[in-house]
Amino acid sequence: MGRTSCLTAVMAGILVCVAAVGTRRGGSDARGVTAHRITFRGNDGSIELSGVIYRPRVYDVGKVGRYAAVVMMHGCSGIWSERVVGNKNPDGTPNLQNNIEKWGIKLAESNVVALAVDSFTPRQPVDVTSSEEWQNQCSDNAGRYAGVVNPYTERVQDARAAWEYLNAMPEIDGARIGLLGWSHGAQSVMVEVAETGRDSDEPRPESDHKFVCFVAFYPGCGVNLGFGPSVSRSFWRPFRPMQLHMGVCDPFYKNCVTRKNLAVTQYSKPVLFSEYPGARHHFDACQQTWPTSPTSINFSEPVHDVVGSPSLSSADKRAMRCADIAALEFFLSRLKVAAIEDVKDVPHECKL
Repeated sequence: MGRTSCLTAVMAGILVCVAAVGTRRGGSDARGVTAHRITFRGNDGSIELSGVIYRPRVYDVGKVGRYAAVVMMHGCSGIWSERVVGNKNPDGTPNLQNNIEKWGIKLAESNVVALAVDSFTPRQPVDVTSSEEWQNQCSDNAGRYAGVVNPYTERVQDARAAWEYLNAMPEIDGARIGLLGWSHGAQSVMVEVAETGRDSDEPRPESDHKFVCFVAFYPGCGVNLGFGPSVSRSFWRPFRPMQLHMGVCDPFYKNCVTRKNLAVTQYSKPVLFSEYPGARHHFDACQQTWPTSPTSINFSEPVHDVVGSPSLSSADKRAMRCADIAALEFFLSRLKVAAIEDVKDVPHECKL
């Protein structure tokens, strides 16, 4: 697929997915999980963070270390559906953006505690009257506050504060906590998984690495990420196992490929990298249903570059389905959680 077609596809995908953000799902209540808003202290003690925690409905706080957990870091539109803080599903549970809520429910169904961290709402200045505007910190979507909350510093500390919050719960095993992020939040994942700090090629102490495994969905991998004076001279490499999922039509794709290749060739640090032809940035935002059947997407169908065609839509669906299934399998394996039905038959096109 040519560069022009990919860029056009990205814009088409943004329009479709923004429209889909407000679509409501049935909520978590009927799915055997619970979802509640919570607050917890930030790492420096100067801010009280908030989030939504998903747990299995049958939840035993009396068994020490019984549960694994995943911290989830939202993209540049925040965690809330329609960017409306406090939005609720018909059953009264928090109504989050499609991909975040889908993952929270699925992890809890899999006996894994999931915590979606809200990095934006607690930092909204008192003189900003529109929460919807504040929640839009996307540079490619006319976000007035794009980049105000820093994904490379502040949000990394938010993820670590969430780890501390979960680790303090006796029923959660601190050695089995993973980190998952999308776009803006995936950039935080890239920083936290790194063997070094952003400004130095010196390895961090092993004790500084809190999370045991990582998944990043379509992060920005440009020069602002750090880890060297340029992308081509990057010293970024992961310290612990990670998956990285990218659409080939994502404008961030080439930089991420460069960083991944350097991590492998220069530092012998493997990255479980999956690229999806025809797929765009935010490829998993347009659908809330978790993929279950290997035949739900026709993998033999060719991907064309005609904008608006069913084939182009299928490219994002393929990417979403493969990434969701592969990432869930990865988490359940690395967090030492018993496998479930959905991850026993992964189509070969999805394997990393």
